[in-house]
Amino acid sequence: MQPELKSAPQRDLLLRVLLSLPVLWAGTLLALLSVAAAIRNAALRSLDFQWSPARLLAQHLDPWAVYLAGNSGHQILLNQVPNYLHELYVWMLPLGYLPYMPAKLLWAAINLCLVLLSCACIARLYELSERKAWLLMLLVLTSTPFRVVIGNGQITALVLAYLALWAVAQSSHGRGLLLGMAYAKYSVPPVLAIFLLLRRRWRLLAYSLLPPLAGFCFIFLWLHTPAYTLLLEPFRAATGNVSPGLANVMAVCAIALRHPPLFRPVPDAFYLSARTAAVTYAPYTCGVLLALAMAAYFFARGGHVDGRIQMACLTAASLLCFKHQIYDFLLLIFCLALALQANPSRARTGLLLAIGYFWYVERLAHIRRWEFWPSVVMASFALLLALIAAAWRLRDSARWKTEWEI
Repeated sequence: MQPELKSAPQRDLLLRVLLSLPVLWAGTLLALLSVAAAIRNAALRSLDFQWSPARLLAQHLDPWAVYLAGNSGHQILLNQVPNYLHELYVWMLPLGYLPYMPAKLLWAAINLCLVLLSCACIARLYELSERKAWLLMLLVLTSTPFRVVIGNGQITALVLAYLALWAVAQSSHGRGLLLGMAYAKYSVPPVLAIFLLLRRRWRLLAYSLLPPLAGFCFIFLWLHTPAYTLLLEPFRAATGNVSPGLANVMAVCAIALRHPPLFRPVPDAFYLSARTAAVTYAPYTCGVLLALAMAAYFFARGGHVDGRIQMACLTAASLLCFKHQIYDFLLLIFCLALALQANPSRARTGLLLAIGYFWYVERLAHIRRWEFWPSVVMASFALLLALIAAAWRLRDSARWKTEWEI
């Protein structure tokens, strides 16, 4: 045991260097440059910003119906496809009354504030020291997912903020409402919700149904679209628009079913072309089954495991089960906070390296147009699975002053 104790500070040398004041101040400068680049991209692009659907909604027009009818007149701009639940557009409706440029800049500022709020909540949850919380914020602000979230006008920062606030909320009804708000991006919360279902958190889950129900009722009264049609429209819009993403079982399933060459680039149209119903819905079936399996595993094996470990694993598992793009990997902030808190070990080193790949290296594959290569998708899937395993192995090496449970 004695040699191991002596070698621990040596193994933690990298973290001690990163926590030194010169490195933190240099990182602060880089973070400011990253924020400036992200806001510039938001002003120039905001490809996914849901302004045009909100604009249509402000005119009492159904944005889902406009898109599904072929988007005549190009009323849906860029890639602003309304593939989210109705509750999101209730929050976005005020932005629809603003001109496009002010709305883009305001949304970028809101997203930045949401990311900073999430960093503060997660640092508090994982009991990080002031310098570690500072380092957490710098790593987030210099990451590729952060810049893409801000630059594309995505809603990942909003969903992350809901989950971060959910983690620090005290009451079950407060947690339930925040989880229900996160349902707006319905590919993120399922693994966590299944885990809560297995834990019989009935009251929390009942409250979580209120935000999407209220959002649906508001839009129904606002538009007077038939209820059944309105209910299905977000999912119909998502089915033909959302690309397979990276590192998820749905993309791997599509690859397995369609037999592409393993070491040649495959264009988006290959994945999004019309297929039979069985092939179209098989990836969704695989995603749901894997979500059930992972939630059941962490429930069965996590009887005496701190909830912070489970939260990191469950949020990362959502990336593994369902379609997600690089901006959604901002959710790995929970795993990063865990790694910064845990004692030095091979598992922690592996976790940090895997996060580093998804936050800083994967963008190179995107620039080279390799992100849809089947070999890259499957390798990323294996790496994300290894990341979750590394986070789970830290359950005995992280020490907490207080207990926290999901």
